[in-house]
Amino acid sequence: MNTLAGNRFALLLAFVLLVPVVPASAQVVAGDEPALRLECGGIGLEESERMRAEVAMHALTLFFSTTEGGFVTDVATRVDDPLADRRVESSCGPIGQLDVPAPGRYRITATYAGATQEHWVELTPGGGARLSLRWKE
Repeated sequence: MNTLAGNRFALLLAFVLLVPVVPASAQVVAGDEPALRLECGGIGLEESERMRAEVAMHALTLFFSTTEGGFVTDVATRVDDPLADRRVESSCGPIGQLDVPAPGRYRITATYAGATQEHWVELTPGGGARLSLRWKE
């Protein structure tokens, strides 16, 4: 490998090592303000059991399924806090857990297989609320 190619490879390697790995959760922070945090998962028995056991620790737990009861994944999920101009979005399912920085009214928008649902919910940090979203198969 010539010197120029070696330098480019070293630079690329350094860049890759410095880029943070994106977790299965999304978080939005505006300046020094507290964040909205959405963790998505529930695939597999262990993860599903853990997330169900932690419902009371989160402002809201979302459950995504079909009307027949089958779980769904890859739900385009967005949470808006319009008063504080905050938003978080992620591909979620079958479970999503939302943490909010303050009590308030939040908008949940979820799209699966081309069908969108919108729900406004009153939430408090660690409030343990639940919302089941179902779509026809």
